[in-house]
Amino acid sequence: MACKDEGCGCTIGGLAHIGVFIKDIEVSKKFYTDILGFECFSESGIDTDEGVIKIAFMRIGNCVIELVAFPTDQQRKTDGIVAHIALDVDDIDAVQACLAKKGIKFETEEPIELPMVMDNGVKYINLFGPDGETIELNQTL
Repeated sequence: MACKDEGCGCTIGGLAHIGVFIKDIEVSKKFYTDILGFECFSESGIDTDEGVIKIAFMRIGNCVIELVAFPTDQQRKTDGIVAHIALDVDDIDAVQACLAKKGIKFETEEPIELPMVMDNGVKYINLFGPDGETIELNQTL
């Protein structure tokens, strides 16, 4: 979807993925592949002081689920298992600038770049919907 503001040029391409907090990455990968028929197309880990956050992207058709396993259960969100809805964008900076002009506040000032996620990395930034739902703008690099 292109922005309705003339000359803005920012677009949101649709759903990028749904982020799900899980306890055991191997158990969840096995369930999604063996039971539901998904394929795991990208895996990575992010080193933190508490340990490694394990991430696996699972795909079936045009549906992508991001499985996220924290090193400790205390790090999982307490308000639900579905952590965020990620929207695909081609130019995260343009979309952020456009939404900021519309009064949207972001969780961080700048997009976060994760070079170890996907083949060439991703850039993302979170905003919140009217009921506090987390919406991630996600640009695959």
